[in-house]
Amino acid sequence: MIEITSPQDPRILEFTQMRDRVLHDHNLVVCESEKLFLQFIHSGKTILKTFSTKNFAEKYKLNNDTNFIADKSILESVAGFKIEFEVLFLINKPNDFELHDLHNRIILLNGVSSPENVGSIVRSAAAFNINSIITDEKSCSPFLRRCIRVSMGNIFAMKTHHSKNIREELSRLKELGYTILSTANIPRSVDMATYAFPAKCVLIIGSEGHGIDHDILDSSDVILKIKINPQVAHLNAANAASIFLSHMSLVV
Repeated sequence: MIEITSPQDPRILEFTQMRDRVLHDHNLVVCESEKLFLQFIHSGKTILKTFSTKNFAEKYKLNNDTNFIADKSILESVAGFKIEFEVLFLINKPNDFELHDLHNRIILLNGVSSPENVGSIVRSAAAFNINSIITDEKSCSPFLRRCIRVSMGNIFAMKTHHSKNIREELSRLKELGYTILSTANIPRSVDMATYAFPAKCVLIIGSEGHGIDHDILDSSDVILKIKINPQVAHLNAANAASIFLSHMSLVV
């Protein structure tokens, strides 16, 4: 193990100075927490580099030249806030799946740019056994460090697909036999409580500010809504997604 005494040390550049987007360009992802670290160790996946407290490194016998240690105050300086975890680690970003390799039930994010919402939606999807997710050009990556933290690492148990042309790919999903379900609280939408979800479907969640793009709404097979107090009008995207996902999970 190698001791680090300054957060500016170039040997920990990936943890301190490289933004998520730059890391992704290099096919890299930074994760944190002992629980997620153990998941990767037990799954046999490769961890490229660790940055941890000395106690953590000794506990797991991390003693080669890719294991860096520092006082917890330096880790907190790197994280930018007071932390409970004792390790950051670097991995290769998982490869995307092709559309035809995704599960029969998929959640698709259209313009969901909040890492907190994306992470929460991933966690809810995993909880309800919806294990495939598509993100479009306007949604943030579920592999951002903040998204991973909020999702409790559940994104690594899911099949992911990042779309560069969501409209073409929605057409392709229809060809593959998927029913396209949009979500919007508008007059022509169907009450989710009365709807029988098909076994093979894609559930689209839009952004809080603008909702689902109008042309995507118009091309959907069904538009669903959650019946709520009209004084409220709209739910938070992550909260609404959780309710839709719970009903979607009842598909036999």
